[in-house]
Amino acid sequence: MTSLEPVRLVGGTGSPYTQKMVALLRYRRIPYAITWGQPETTCAALCVKVPKPTFMPTFFFEEGGELTAHCDSTPIIRRLEGEHAGRSVLPRDPALAFIDYLIEDFADEWCTKYMFHYRWHLAADADNAGTKLPLSMDVSMPQEQFQQFKDYISQRQIERLWVVGSNEETAPIIDASYRRFLAAMEAHLANQPFMLGRRPGAGDFGLFGQLSQLVGFDPTPREIAHAVAPRTVGWVDRMPDGSG
Repeated sequence: MTSLEPVRLVGGTGSPYTQKMVALLRYRRIPYAITWGQPETTCAALCVKVPKPTFMPTFFFEEGGELTAHCDSTPIIRRLEGEHAGRSVLPRDPALAFIDYLIEDFADEWCTKYMFHYRWHLAADADNAGTKLPLSMDVSMPQEQFQQFKDYISQRQIERLWVVGSNEETAPIIDASYRRFLAAMEAHLANQPFMLGRRPGAGDFGLFGQLSQLVGFDPTPREIAHAVAPRTVGWVDRMPDGSG
């Protein structure tokens, strides 16, 4: 079954999972309509129950005649495979499908530690994120509201660094892991353009989501990537729109 109605979602430019899913929708040529903003606000406007927990992006699907909200990207990818034909991102071979799933899970669950650590552990990166994230929601936000939003989100996220295991003791370990990951990406991309061959799988989009922030949003990991992983930087530049 292929639906002609655009898939509706809400997310943020600084959200790696939003970037993951928008790139996937473009690659699969699935019509979509995205709202840049907070999921809770959009859910309230649509009179939809807010999912628990709530993440970006949040998708909206019709179920039993009612609009429902969903925000776990991995099962959403599988759902879209059933609802939209063509340009699948799930390998047919069971062994390759399992490897693709592991790559996606590695991106979603481990690479996000790199992203969150670099974004909020160092003062310069935290100031960058605290400035850009509110303005990505509303570039015309009044200055007083912007400052309140910046202070709130910065404090909230810095206080949550423990969730990804980021602290002074683990910082060198996370940094070393990120550099090993970039080295592996460089070696791999020297031989083929995607993780499992000549076309992207769900794992590619998972990696792209995190790297879109590490290479393009946050200063410290961006500087590292540009210094040691030029192929990866080029790959990230190409991944947002593979619709052609």
